[in-house]
Amino acid sequence: MAESTFNVTIVTPDGTVYDEPATLLVMKTTEGQMGLMKNHQPIIASLAIDELRLKHGNDTEDTVIAVNGGFIDFNGQNATVVAGSAELANAIDVARAQSAKKRAEKQIAHAKQVHNADELARAEVHLARAINRLRVSSGK
Repeated sequence: MAESTFNVTIVTPDGTVYDEPATLLVMKTTEGQMGLMKNHQPIIASLAIDELRLKHGNDTEDTVIAVNGGFIDFNGQNATVVAGSAELANAIDVARAQSAKKRAEKQIAHAKQVHNADELARAEVHLARAINRLRVSSGK
């Protein structure tokens, strides 16, 4: 099994969030969903606000991580994800994410009311991040 694994490292400005081997990494890039296995063609891609799913083999549970954009650099043997923020599913503060979702929804309503496109764009990103964290934390 070890010969089919590659190392996955996820880093944020706060430090390393994840640094373990995996057999498969599934993520959503800005161009669509992608899966990587050892010896895949090298790639650099922008990540969307979504989950990263790491598979470790047949008998183990997947590791799911909420990532809020960033990019991935994969050389066939090592994958490095650089993101503004990333959280393991079991480390997400659900109450905080729900609060962020409500705040973003209020900001969207206000931005629409005052016709502020910049405020609306920022609030939509905040809402997408909160929804992503809630989805990952619930396992859905």
